[in-house]
Amino acid sequence: MISGPYRTAIDRAKLVRVALGDDPADLILKNAQIVSVTTREVITGDIVLSGGHIAALTRGDNYLIADNTEVLDLGGAFVCPGLIDPHVHIESSNLTVTELARAIVPRGVSTLVADPHEIANVLGLPGVNLLLEEAVAVPLDVLLRVPGRVPALPAHLETSGAEIDLAATIELLDRSDAVCLGGDINPALIFRADHDQLRKIEATIERGKTVGGQLPGFTGSVLDASVSAGLEDTHVAESVSEVIEQLRRGLRVLLTPRIDRLPAAEWPELAAAINEGGVDTRYLVLCTDDIHPNILRREGHLDQRVRLAIDAGFEPIAAIQMATINAAELMRLDRDRGAVAPGKLADLVVLDDLESFAPTLVIHGGKIVARNGSLEENQVQMPDHEYPEWSRSTIHLKNPVTPSDLEVRVTSDAQFEVNVLEFGGPKTMRQVLLEPTNGVISANYEKDILCISVLERHQASGAIGRGFVAGIGIQGGAVASTVNHDSHNIFIVGDNYESMAIAANAVADAGGGYCAVVGAEVRALAPLPIAGLLSQARLEELASQLDDVERVLLEELHCSIPYMPLYALNFLCLPNIPDVGVTDQGIVETASMSLVPTLVDNSSKEICEQ
Repeated sequence: MISGPYRTAIDRAKLVRVALGDDPADLILKNAQIVSVTTREVITGDIVLSGGHIAALTRGDNYLIADNTEVLDLGGAFVCPGLIDPHVHIESSNLTVTELARAIVPRGVSTLVADPHEIANVLGLPGVNLLLEEAVAVPLDVLLRVPGRVPALPAHLETSGAEIDLAATIELLDRSDAVCLGGDINPALIFRADHDQLRKIEATIERGKTVGGQLPGFTGSVLDASVSAGLEDTHVAESVSEVIEQLRRGLRVLLTPRIDRLPAAEWPELAAAINEGGVDTRYLVLCTDDIHPNILRREGHLDQRVRLAIDAGFEPIAAIQMATINAAELMRLDRDRGAVAPGKLADLVVLDDLESFAPTLVIHGGKIVARNGSLEENQVQMPDHEYPEWSRSTIHLKNPVTPSDLEVRVTSDAQFEVNVLEFGGPKTMRQVLLEPTNGVISANYEKDILCISVLERHQASGAIGRGFVAGIGIQGGAVASTVNHDSHNIFIVGDNYESMAIAANAVADAGGGYCAVVGAEVRALAPLPIAGLLSQARLEELASQLDDVERVLLEELHCSIPYMPLYALNFLCLPNIPDVGVTDQGIVETASMSLVPTLVDNSSKEICEQ
């Protein structure tokens, strides 16, 4: 846990005495194979701990043992630094900070640099403080990646629940636990030299902190412009060649497997290009960004990213560097963490082998906090955190949703050309001819066209964005959720307006969450009552609920997104990632930051007033 400055208090005089053998150690790890991420080698020795820090690495008994000194003989097990996740959204786990810690600390994760812009878009600064206050009680350092822009878009393009203006952003940057300015913003703001955004960047640099970025598909001049603006990392690379070019520009490239952007299946190609080209890996960094609870339970967290990198062909210590020292250096945390070395925090992971990266022991701040995949419950006390009522009452609709609210209505039954969002990476837009029935344009099975709606849920304004989407393949029902980046208004996708209305109302009645409807029946529901983003359920329960929603989505509704469909749908509407998104105000073109009509020729106002 962290209280006060993110640089934990250190008694250097004490460390010196312990290192010299004049004062006794708190804990000694004997017979360790120490993973040196600074030299990419393994050395044999003992690790001496005092006051939550590493005092010495020794090959002899030149340390002092007192009656209260704990000595553990590791018998040749490997010891590496605790894992550091430099870009994560806690809210995307749908878990409370406490439950997330319970799930990931045993996996070797010691530090999160979290961007809480999801809850900030719903609850503003109080929501940010809610997460950070809870983090104080967990055996995990949660540092702040200050949200780059809340709301993400102007009000005429999207309705959000709160605002964090320039002054409030600078106030957050001045927090002792703030280490970075988040970069999850529309890149067009950089190219337009948006005054507030450039001021935020300068304020971050003035404070010696890291400037995050988001450069989807960027190469050439737009890449140069982004780096010139001060951006230091990107986490949305789309190709191997793009990663190489971005590394050559001095960017830290954050790798996380995505469905539509550099998925894990393409990592071997990246590893081969890196290895064959002799490219230095020290600017490659692993992160999680967004992990749903069912994926976390099944695959893991940052530990899984390390395994993926090793399986792809990266040398094991290089992969561990990507999740430790590389991340620490990016976030300017390497004075205190990221390596097994004297003076560093005693955040350590003990492993029988590097390739499987399955921790048998996890040490945080010099204390043993987990063994063999489970928290040391007798050592780690994490009281249940109380969430105030204002954080649990965030769904505000003008009226219960009816099918007619969602309909795209026109003034005749002639064919109309409509703009259709095409799911993919990037999301694109194409034009399709659709024929109305009784003045209503609906889904079209033959053309794989579904209906999509986004309901404003923060101010009960009644605003609804309506349109059409391709590439999802739902048949016989609908799916809805309040996890809808970035403003988290309710989105609904389905092949009929009746099922869509049922799904929307079920999600609203639950206080937020995910819902799958088959026909007129709510077949699966995963409630997220805290800000419409989080549940207080344990990981196993929530993961099972998400599995049920995805099972219905895939097996009963025949969704054509085969892997992690809910994760993909969370980003379907996002207008900050090319080329198009959908908000409560309608279709938004990313590059121009402008609204696009649902009907291609909208000059005669064919869409009736709803």
